[in-house]
Amino acid sequence: MTVADRIGVMNLGRLVQVGSPPEIYEQPNSRWVADFIGDVNLIEGRLIAAGPSGSVIMSASAGRLEIAAATQARAGDTLFAAIRPEKVRISHAPGAESAANCVAGRVWDIGYLGDVSIYKVRLENGFILKAAAANLARLVERPFGLDEQVWLSWTPNAGVLLAR
Repeated sequence: MTVADRIGVMNLGRLVQVGSPPEIYEQPNSRWVADFIGDVNLIEGRLIAAGPSGSVIMSASAGRLEIAAATQARAGDTLFAAIRPEKVRISHAPGAESAANCVAGRVWDIGYLGDVSIYKVRLENGFILKAAAANLARLVERPFGLDEQVWLSWTPNAGVLLAR
């Protein structure tokens, strides 16, 4: 990703997507590419509404999701929202924006990577979402501890919709 200006992603000997590193990472064309290139939260849901400025899906795992992406899918179709952990905000309280794209859970695991920590948060239904938070201060204690109640949220333009 750091030395290429164009990448071809192959699956089982077939070329499945070609583009620049940012295109491949930010706009994968399938769940397989999204998962192969970096860490990602894949949230399954059914399309409720779609328009030129965005789509709404209802997920059994994460509730109502608003994604700022148009889709060719029809109401009732199964789609996947792909949201990168670094685009998920973790906090002690719910955001004031809207009920969409906001879920509560408990910190299940913390992966310290030096510059960032990856928080795996288990929702009440058992589904796990990941959030990345920069380690901005030199703290002995993390801002969020194991089994602590937290809120995860993301903006509508943080994710992409994938049909396959």
